[in-house]
Amino acid sequence: MCYSPKKAFIFAFCLLLLSSLPCRAQENLDNLFTLDFLSYTLTGLLHQGWGIGLNYEKKLFDFLSVKGTIGHMTFLTGIKDVYNTSVSLSAFFNYYPLSNGLDKLYVSAGGGTDFMNYFGKGELPPTEQDTLIHVTPKLGWKFRVKNFLMIDVSTGYKFIIYDTENYYGIKDYVSTGFRVGLSCVLLFNELKGKKSNDQGDQGSAEL
Repeated sequence: MCYSPKKAFIFAFCLLLLSSLPCRAQENLDNLFTLDFLSYTLTGLLHQGWGIGLNYEKKLFDFLSVKGTIGHMTFLTGIKDVYNTSVSLSAFFNYYPLSNGLDKLYVSAGGGTDFMNYFGKGELPPTEQDTLIHVTPKLGWKFRVKNFLMIDVSTGYKFIIYDTENYYGIKDYVSTGFRVGLSCVLLFNELKGKKSNDQGDQGSAEL
């Protein structure tokens, strides 16, 4: 989804205000699996389709991590009765200046490739496939809302560095511009620990 510079600036300002919120430090948080809502799911729904994105992030050193993303969307293009289905692959390096874990403020740089295919009953483009390569610097913040749940909000600017010039019907998805991200991070170790504690509490009650 594309946003005006003014909206992106407001979003970035609000993001920085999160630094005033109390955030519990994430000890030994070296791996994260993330379900991406805004970049894929919401974009797909707003274009009469659907989408889903999955991220895996691994801590390399203190303050530095690498994140890989795979995403899929199927949505209606700007061409009547023509849909597009896409598979996205990307990789980013994240720097955390305020934490040695995978939380709080981060600065990110990376890029990816989108593989897209047109289909439907309408007038299809001369070439039914597209390939796009992009780089995207980002600024984001991760904060914990539950013991087992973190929210990851970010903003960035997507630069298209290669395309097949066949995407005139999906400019809202692929054009260069500001992007906003919202992801839900589930901490499975915390969920497992909570379940074990609940079972232990139940056992004590029965005794």
